[in-house]
Amino acid sequence: MDILLIQDVDKLGRRGDRVKVKSGYARNYLLPFGYAVLPTHANLAAVDRSRAKWLAEETQKVESARAFADMIKALTLNLMERASDEGRLYGSVNDKSIAAKLAEMGYKVDVKAIRLDAPIREIGNYDVRVHLHAEVEFFLPVRIRAEGFETWEPGQPKMRKVGGA
Repeated sequence: MDILLIQDVDKLGRRGDRVKVKSGYARNYLLPFGYAVLPTHANLAAVDRSRAKWLAEETQKVESARAFADMIKALTLNLMERASDEGRLYGSVNDKSIAAKLAEMGYKVDVKAIRLDAPIREIGNYDVRVHLHAEVEFFLPVRIRAEGFETWEPGQPKMRKVGGA
């Protein structure tokens, strides 16, 4: 089915694009939720009229995303988690925990903007991809350390607990 997007849709297209999708996706999701319209002459004309306004909005979004990215690019996120002696986390660090730590530091980032291939399950240094906009993406350094071993660095001997039974 051929449709005309009136809002940006992730992994499909941007406003004003004419795309071909399966009819069920269009009928059940894109059309009822207002992401797209049928490509009639009237709708095509309306999109052409509002294209200049959309381009101005898009430029402003990109500029604000770049400014925000420049602010948080300089950060190094330090997370303290419970871990075994071998360095495996008892839980995992996912996009929600990274977004929560950023919010705790005063930077509000949408959870969907943090792109992890899989949850992090070991201590170490990681570069996490942050996707703020289609044109603004960067890597945020994240250091995950075990509670009580904040000074441990990758490449050092395995962690050993001192004292105890």
